[in-house]
Amino acid sequence: MRDAPAETCPVCGRNGTLLHEGVGDRLFGVPGRWNFRRCDDRTCGLVWLDPKPLESDLHEAYATYYTHGDDDAGQQGRGAQTSRRRLIDALEQLWLGALFLRDARQKIEAMFLDGITPGRLLEVGCGEGRLLARLKAQGWQAEGQDLDPKAAAQARRVHGLTVHLGELATLRLPAESYDAVVMNHVIEHAYDPVALLRECRRLLKPGGLFVATTPNPESYGHRRFGPAWRGLDPPRHLHLLTVSSLTRIAGAVGFARSQVSTSPARAGGMLAASLDIQRSGFDPMGGRATLFHLAAASIYQLAARIAHLWRRDSGEEAVLRAWK
Repeated sequence: MRDAPAETCPVCGRNGTLLHEGVGDRLFGVPGRWNFRRCDDRTCGLVWLDPKPLESDLHEAYATYYTHGDDDAGQQGRGAQTSRRRLIDALEQLWLGALFLRDARQKIEAMFLDGITPGRLLEVGCGEGRLLARLKAQGWQAEGQDLDPKAAAQARRVHGLTVHLGELATLRLPAESYDAVVMNHVIEHAYDPVALLRECRRLLKPGGLFVATTPNPESYGHRRFGPAWRGLDPPRHLHLLTVSSLTRIAGAVGFARSQVSTSPARAGGMLAASLDIQRSGFDPMGGRATLFHLAAASIYQLAARIAHLWRRDSGEEAVLRAWK
């Protein structure tokens, strides 16, 4: 995969200071090493990949991505573990309740659309369609978009979803068509996040809501694990956006108003994965069901909750809500 130097901030144009050096792919083993820079303008604070893969070669980073799994085979495998999964989920819900995070988890998993009358919705980067299927079940006229033909086909076949295949800007979807546009951990993959948000705004009806979640580089987990933090994910995560940089982009593309916050509600699993990377240099993703991993996730969920009470910008995920 070819790449090119990227020494200046793609949001504000300022120089960037080297933050992490020589970080490899700890999930899917894409060859290469990458650096991360942080914008010198603290009112921006963007973190980005340097060198940056060429846009034409980015597909190579997703050759074995998790959205390429066989969902039918996975359903068969999960069927044998249904009781165990239900028990783990029940224990997690009890723990989240004890930490007063249950409502926060529900909100972020519903993309903050609770309490909104369902209308027409587009999920950008819908992958295999699990989130989109949940939103459809909640009454939304749900459509998706994705670049991955395998994931799009799976979303159509398994969930019966309408999925537009291709770059969002080149699809030329009609302007002012959607009541809501959502992106769940997608903007960090975008080659040009400003252009992507501008297109999302174009697609929204007046008064429509845009919601994006993304790893927060100012999080407790990033400070705790540094280059082993799961949220870095080179070479797929090209830009890691702070509260400040998200606010700046939302204003730059013309949203009437925006709110940016951070959430620790899904920190446990992410930080347990970071511990795996720190210990072994690799994140086994779906292969973590050991008691050690579950205990680590519970402990880190507590630590992230305490950190968030102390610093409201320290959640593992940043959340942008913007209205047209």
